[in-house]
Amino acid sequence: MDPARNRVAILGRMDRKVRERRRSVHRERGRRRAVIAGCVIAVLILLGVFLWLRSSSVFAVRVITVTGLTHVSSQTISEATASAKGVNLLRLDTDSLKQKLLALPYVKTVSIHRKFPNTLELTLSEYQPVACLLMQDGSSWVVSAEGRILEQKADRALPVVVSEAPVWPKAGAFLPATVVSALQVATAVTDETLAAQLHNISQIKVAPHGELTVVLANSVELRLGQGTDLNQKLKVAATIIQQYLRDGKGLTYIDVSVPGKAAVNEK
Repeated sequence: MDPARNRVAILGRMDRKVRERRRSVHRERGRRRAVIAGCVIAVLILLGVFLWLRSSSVFAVRVITVTGLTHVSSQTISEATASAKGVNLLRLDTDSLKQKLLALPYVKTVSIHRKFPNTLELTLSEYQPVACLLMQDGSSWVVSAEGRILEQKADRALPVVVSEAPVWPKAGAFLPATVVSALQVATAVTDETLAAQLHNISQIKVAPHGELTVVLANSVELRLGQGTDLNQKLKVAATIIQQYLRDGKGLTYIDVSVPGKAAVNEK
């Protein structure tokens, strides 16, 4: 075969391959552009749907359910959540709503769940009353073990705490740390065995620097010192009381501020 013709044939075949390669590249680019355009359109459609749902009344809050209530009334919860009614579930500011509920004195924790299409589910836990703080003006405030002031109310079933240092109670606020230690005593004496051994508690006094004194119904004082090792101190005091009762002896006070070196004053 003529070399010149052979070169022409080879060049023709190479030219066809180059053209086919170019067409393949163009097709691939076209497919990529189509996929990208499709993705952009899909995102825009989804965004449009989301914005429509976010402004639609379909997901407006119409029902609010609450569990965990004991001390807080349904009316109080209704008032605290009134601003959520009619708001789209997708636009609802749950953090703001949670803070409103936590501001209620008895409310300890709050969980909020959206239940589509129109329900808001609230799960609450509450502070539990353990004592009454008796003020100098005679008013009484129910408080929790954590020192949360719950409400102005007298409850004869609860131990009475008296602070010698000034306290300005407000529902929803917390007591000073020195007074909170007295609440640990109130919690400890809820144990039936210990309560029976100590007999009826009249008051739990808190000195300005935090020293604790438990006054029993028979006027015997249990001087506990600072609010540390309270369970041990109370158990030591209870043992001494039982011993003196068996011996028919009277007491004025028991000092267990140092549990291993208890001091007793007899009548």
